[in-house]
Amino acid sequence: MKECHHVTESNSSSDGKKAGPECSQCEEECTKPRPSGCPHRCVLPCHPGDCPSCLQMLKIKCHCKLSVLYIECLKLTSADLKEKELLVSCRNQCPKELPCGHRCKEICHSGCCPVNCSQKVKLRCLCKRLKKEVQCCKIQEGQASLECDALCKEMKRKAYEIKEAEAKAALEEEKRRQQAELEAFENRLKGRRKNKRRKDEVEVEQSSWQKYKNLIMLPVFGVAVVMVAWLMVYND
Repeated sequence: MKECHHVTESNSSSDGKKAGPECSQCEEECTKPRPSGCPHRCVLPCHPGDCPSCLQMLKIKCHCKLSVLYIECLKLTSADLKEKELLVSCRNQCPKELPCGHRCKEICHSGCCPVNCSQKVKLRCLCKRLKKEVQCCKIQEGQASLECDALCKEMKRKAYEIKEAEAKAALEEEKRRQQAELEAFENRLKGRRKNKRRKDEVEVEQSSWQKYKNLIMLPVFGVAVVMVAWLMVYND
């Protein structure tokens, strides 16, 4: 620790704030408060008066958080709100999605995206024939619609008539198909009945032959025996 001594004014100072040659220079860092938003220390050691402007660069992300920007600390800390909005913007289109599903059209910005979507979309009538382009926000707010015209209604009526005719033709075709299947089934059934009748007739004929076969064969057999006996006697 230095001994107490008499302090004299410095010859180079006119305001008397600088210490005389008897005083040692402070070796501590400057501890004066920094400008709002500046995270850097003063580049000078302990000193009288104001600190010099901060010339270091700040590495920060833009509003949309997709790009990294390097901005002079002095510019950012001394800028007003409007200037800060521009400094921190990457100048690219905002990547956020609006409630309607479209991408925000604004340039990289802070805060929420605008509610009204300016994206052009195609609006069609009920039958899809007519179409026009309107802003998405108009549709979301229910301020845009497109009604069918007289031609749309006429085309719709014709389409309905064609559909009815096709349905009627399909029904008639189905009836013809079912009728053809019924006739084919009946023909097969008739054929089976004829075959059964023929089989019954054959069985009846066979039964008659079996019935009278013995009556016919016995006399014939007897005659044959007599003739054989007669021939044997005659030969003797």
